[in-house]
Amino acid sequence: SPSITCSASPFAAKAAPSELRGNILRALKADASAARTIPLRPSFQTRKLKPILAWAAAVVALGILALILIPKQRTLPQVVAHDFRTYQNQKLTLELNTPDVKKLEAFFADHGLPFKPHVYDLSEKDYRLVGGRVQYLRQQRTEWVVYRGPNNQALVCQMYVGNVSKLPVGSVEREHRGKKFHVYQVKGVTMVFWQDRKVVCALISDMPAENVVQLAFTKAKPPST
Repeated sequence: SPSITCSASPFAAKAAPSELRGNILRALKADASAARTIPLRPSFQTRKLKPILAWAAAVVALGILALILIPKQRTLPQVVAHDFRTYQNQKLTLELNTPDVKKLEAFFADHGLPFKPHVYDLSEKDYRLVGGRVQYLRQQRTEWVVYRGPNNQALVCQMYVGNVSKLPVGSVEREHRGKKFHVYQVKGVTMVFWQDRKVVCALISDMPAENVVQLAFTKAKPPST
C-alpha cells in the first residue's frame, strides 16, 4: 500500500522567547506583592484620627476665645476720646489748677516734656483756662490743658511730639489758610488734629463739631510762621 507521509503541524509547540518569559515572571511577582499588602482596618484609622481631630478642635476653640477675651487695641483718636470722657466723669484729675497761662507753661517745662510747652490763651473766645496735667498717650508724655466755654463746655487741648501722617484712616480733612486739619468723631467726642512743626496739636470736646473745628482754625499757626 502506498505510504503516507505526515508533514510537520503548523501548531506544534515552540519554545517561548526569553523576553516574554521574563515579562510573565515579573507580572507574577508583582501580583504576589500586592496580595501580601493588608489594608488598614477602619477601626485602626479611626483611632489614629481621633487625637488629630480633637487637637484641631481645641486650637479653633482657643482662637475664638482669644478673639472674645483679648480686647482690640484702641486707635489713637479712641484713646484721646476715652481720656476726655474719663476727665468728664471726674476719674482723671488735673495736676495744676490755674487760670494763669505762664504759670501752667512753667509747670509743663518743669515736668520734662520733649518740646517747648505752649498754652493757648482762649479768653478772647470766652474759654477760660482751668488747668492741666502731663498726660501719657501710648507711653509718651503730652501737654494736656483744660478750658471751660460759655456754657461750661469742657475743651481740651493736647500736644505731643509726632506727625499727623501717623494718624489712622477715617478722618475728615479740612483746610484753612494752607494748613490741613484732621477731624475725627468718636461716640460724640470731636477731635481736630493739626501739625505745628514737630508737635501734633489736638482740640477735643463734645460740643458741636463745627465749633471745635472753628476754634482749631483760629488757634493754628499758618505753615509759614
